[in-house]
Amino acid sequence: MMAYKSRQMLLRQILASLLLLNLFISTAHASEEDVVVFAAASTSEAVSALGSVFEKRTGFPVIASFAGSGTLARQIKEGAPADIFISANLSWMDYLEQAALIEKGSLITIASNNLILVAPNEAMLPDPFKFENFPAILGSGRLAIGNPAHVPAGTYAKAALESLGLWKKIEGNLVMLPNVRAVLALVERGEAPFAIIYETDMRLARNIQLAAIFPRSSHPAISYAMAKIKGNDGHSTDLFYKFVRSAEGQEILRRHGFLVLEN
Repeated sequence: MMAYKSRQMLLRQILASLLLLNLFISTAHASEEDVVVFAAASTSEAVSALGSVFEKRTGFPVIASFAGSGTLARQIKEGAPADIFISANLSWMDYLEQAALIEKGSLITIASNNLILVAPNEAMLPDPFKFENFPAILGSGRLAIGNPAHVPAGTYAKAALESLGLWKKIEGNLVMLPNVRAVLALVERGEAPFAIIYETDMRLARNIQLAAIFPRSSHPAISYAMAKIKGNDGHSTDLFYKFVRSAEGQEILRRHGFLVLEN
């Protein structure tokens, strides 16, 4: 058993090293005028759209890397060359603030989201769907969520399930994955009968139906935060930061399903 655990730890270390290498490779050719954005996986389409419009407006390319917020925050702390970080929650911003890596005064909340439970289209769901009946509905099936240790969607999912008195009842059924897109893929392929994702991810899903929306009172407010990384506050970075906050940037986020907040 000890040998198995040691092997698992070694594999995790290798995977983490490979991810860091890939992040460095993806930004290795960035010039001083390029804007390197590390953003939560759930913002992939929205941030890509923001980058595309911004580049047309200014001529400055946006190079984006997407992964779980916790993974990206750790890579930034280890020296990955990000100019801007967009996290799916505030706790990973706090992590970088404590490491003195956030440009002072640049941390803002730019959007929110809803947390939802989804199932494949062919699943027969009760109407109305009641969360108190979920353990019986799930049975021996698996529930896919982001890993609460480093994926904000998983952190919100755990909080919601605990708040509703479900966590301990279905803990043995959980499949914890490295980001919310991996969670979505698992239920899309029919490998899990249920998954907890963001409402914005439904826009990209195929063969998926909404089972229920988690009450907002069941979990901390879902806050997408943006900040500049200390020491990387160049002219193009500042322009992109302002663009995301602008009416046009906020409209792009809204079009991709995000709930836009007043800053």
